[in-house]
Amino acid sequence: MKTDEFFNRFEDAFLSWAGKTDDIRAAFIVGSRARTDHSADKWSDLDIILYANNHEFYIYNTDWLETLGSIWATFVYHTSSGEPERLTVFEGGYQVDIVFHSSNDLRLMAKDRITPDSFYRGVRVLVDKDNVSGYIVPSVFKPKSSAISETAFIQTINMFLFASVYIAKQIFRGELWTAKTKENDLRALLLQMMEWHAKAMHGNDHDVWHAGRFLHEWVDQNTLEELKNTYSLYEKADSFRALLAAMNLFRRLSVETANKLRLSYPKEADENITNWINENADIYLAK
Repeated sequence: MKTDEFFNRFEDAFLSWAGKTDDIRAAFIVGSRARTDHSADKWSDLDIILYANNHEFYIYNTDWLETLGSIWATFVYHTSSGEPERLTVFEGGYQVDIVFHSSNDLRLMAKDRITPDSFYRGVRVLVDKDNVSGYIVPSVFKPKSSAISETAFIQTINMFLFASVYIAKQIFRGELWTAKTKENDLRALLLQMMEWHAKAMHGNDHDVWHAGRFLHEWVDQNTLEELKNTYSLYEKADSFRALLAAMNLFRRLSVETANKLRLSYPKEADENITNWINENADIYLAK
């Protein structure tokens, strides 16, 4: 079965099920299968936001989901903003992610004309039994943007420096698994700074997408080249080399962003921590 064929059949089955289930009040498709900009390819999943009277039942009960297709794997997770979500892989490797909300949340949004953040890039109405979509679907699909706060900027730098010290300590003591795990935190902070840097250089409306999507389109070429050096082998010396590369890249982006936007940069803290890491490296990496 071709990808589009599966998802078309799934949507039809979902519509039929929702129509017979009074609890289900609305469902919206977001993500790549609702976008015109960077629309879905054969590897894209289907993202649905579901509003129901008894939404918790549908999160933890899968009988209804099993009627929509043959399931290979399914589990409950949470989105980055803490929303309950069920991720499911159906036969053939087709993935459907469903976020669940109370229908009361939907009524409040419609009353106050609040648009969910996930709608701004594109949304398709799948189910709308209470005719609320006219109140919450944006008239123009454009990502939201906000000014860069100096408080958040300084906080991100301090968190990056703290994580760098922690990773360095784990490398020095030979705890590479722990160091590698913490690198995920470091990369999340680095990504935030890459986003801010891109906006500082190109304007606050510069589209940086989310979670590093389409990174090669909105990050400058020098940053992409430097980024390659921040990845390392599961090995002590190479892990330390990559840590320094990440710190150097983060520093350049932070300083350039601070200069462009006239923000404060904690130069002394950066120097103290960088010097401490290098001094201990001379001792503990030589062993």
